[in-house]
Amino acid sequence: MTRDYFIVDVETMPLDYDTYKVLPEDEKKQYFNPILSKVVAIGVRHKGVNTVYLSMDERSILDDFWDQWDKIKGTSYGVAVVGFNINDFDIPMLIGRSFFNDVAIVPFTLKEIVDLRQRLAAFKYSPKGTLKEYAKHIGMTLSEFDGSMVAELVATGRLAELKGYLERDLELTDAVFKRAEKLNITKIERW
Repeated sequence: MTRDYFIVDVETMPLDYDTYKVLPEDEKKQYFNPILSKVVAIGVRHKGVNTVYLSMDERSILDDFWDQWDKIKGTSYGVAVVGFNINDFDIPMLIGRSFFNDVAIVPFTLKEIVDLRQRLAAFKYSPKGTLKEYAKHIGMTLSEFDGSMVAELVATGRLAELKGYLERDLELTDAVFKRAEKLNITKIERW
């Protein structure tokens, strides 16, 4: 029996999109941190149901997200929070942007977080592989979009496509998690 869990995936775009869009590809990565980017969408998948918070009002996205986190977790400390690269990207982005927007978070311990990328690499320093690469190898159908396209989708008003992309990533993450859980990979602990 699989433990109770929910999946989190955060999508962002640079605060200064005009400067960002003319940068060479190798320089664009520096923008993906809570100082230079903002949250434009957060996806949550719990018990097979996707919820997407998507708005140009970052504060409302964060408020709604933390409310849902609180409702799912309640007083239980046994609910896992799952994501792909969640410890290095999603969680720092959520905390930093909540700080800048004066939004109270729901306290948690890092032990509750299951970062699939880290577990699949057995916590190797600088793990390799993307969600799409892992999902493809287990037979999942991939989206035509990737994270590098999020800012353009938002800037051009293609929010329905962004929502579809985010929902698909939630499903891919769920499939990878279920496989890793079945194979005891999620039980690997750092210490």
